[in-house]
Amino acid sequence: MRQAVPADDDAIDELIAAAFDGGEAELDIVRAIRALGIALPELQLVAEDANELIGHVLVSEADLGGRSVPAIAPVSVRPDRQRQGVGSRLMTEVLALADGEGWPLVALLGHPSYYPRFGFEPGRPLGAVYAPVDSPAFMIRRLSTYDDSWRGAFRFGWETNQR
Repeated sequence: MRQAVPADDDAIDELIAAAFDGGEAELDIVRAIRALGIALPELQLVAEDANELIGHVLVSEADLGGRSVPAIAPVSVRPDRQRQGVGSRLMTEVLALADGEGWPLVALLGHPSYYPRFGFEPGRPLGAVYAPVDSPAFMIRRLSTYDDSWRGAFRFGWETNQR
C-alpha cells in the first residue's frame, strides 16, 4: 500500500470502472475532485500486487458547518480481488492516516451494514446532516480530536465548489 501519484490516474480510472461495473457516477466524482484540486493527496492510497493496482481510496475536502473535513469517495477494489481484505486494509490505513494528521472525523456515503465495522456511524444523531440523503448511508467516523462542536450541514467538496 502506498500513496497514489498523478501517474496512477489512468490505472485508477480503469480500476474504478471495473469495480463499479462501468462506474460513470464514481468516475464523474473522481474527475470533479481532480479538476477542482480538492483531493487530499496524503490520504489517497492505492493497493498493489505484482505492480498492478488492485485497490484505491480517494479522500477529498468537504465542508461540515463551515469547516473543512475529509470525505471518502470512492473506495474501489478490482473485482477479482474483492472479499480478500483489500478494501478493509485501505480503510484501516486511511483512517489511521487521517487520525494521525489531526482530522476530527471522516465522512462518507456508504452501505450502513458495511462501514460500521470501521467505526462509522450515522451522521444525523451526531448533528452532521447531509440534506440530499437523509438516511443511515451518510456516516461519519469520529477520530481522536473529535468534539461535539463538529456539527451542521455537510457538503462534499465537489458539490460545494460547483456553485
